[in-house]
Amino acid sequence: MRKILAILFVSALAALLIYTVALLPPMGDSDNPTNQHIAPRYLERGPEEAGTGNIVAGVLLNYRGYDTMAEVAVLSAALAGVFAVLGRGKKRIGTTFIDGSGVEFSVVSRIAVILLVSFIMLLSIQVILQGTNMPGGGFQGGAAIGAGVMISTLALGFGRTQHRVPYSLRAILESTGILAFFVVGTIGVVSGANFLTYTLPGVSAQAQAIVRAAMLIIVEIGIGVMVGAVATSVFFALLRDKEADDVERAA
Repeated sequence: MRKILAILFVSALAALLIYTVALLPPMGDSDNPTNQHIAPRYLERGPEEAGTGNIVAGVLLNYRGYDTMAEVAVLSAALAGVFAVLGRGKKRIGTTFIDGSGVEFSVVSRIAVILLVSFIMLLSIQVILQGTNMPGGGFQGGAAIGAGVMISTLALGFGRTQHRVPYSLRAILESTGILAFFVVGTIGVVSGANFLTYTLPGVSAQAQAIVRAAMLIIVEIGIGVMVGAVATSVFFALLRDKEADDVERAA
């Protein structure tokens, strides 16, 4: 009986989704509302209304800021799901088979990796800070931070990298995205504006531009740090899980 009910429910949901998709405007049609009203509004008035030179950043953080905040919350939920399956790991410094390799890493290779990772981190900072006016932003910069940590782990060892990015620090950084949205939105509401409008009523026009830019940068930094921390934590959890599988196979 349960299987029959499940099949009926899934079939009804699939029919509803297919019917909804059939009602959507044809893709690429120039008469679509998105092409007639929304896109021209973004391109013509985006820099003024959103306060960003990068239209994509203005759409993500201002026009559809609630949606982006929800995406950050989904990222946190996904991280919780990963930890529910793989485990958070102990607070002590761990090791994997990467650290047990008998091949000694040369000084030249070690210096090259350090320089490469340093360059990636500097690039990620630039991408995050200039994301409101240039291509980039918090998500892209955070992904670069995660890539830098992964390269460092694979080259220098899991224990050494985890010592520089400990459990206690990552547990805090994983929530900076949501916290940044909450702080910036609450400041706006307390001052009399709407949530996530990045404005302060009663402030002069010149100061308003500075306030808006500062609020947007705070959100971008929060997202970037969170994405980097989440990518790092998931990578560390996968390494521990891989180590456990290898131990079971060896036994």
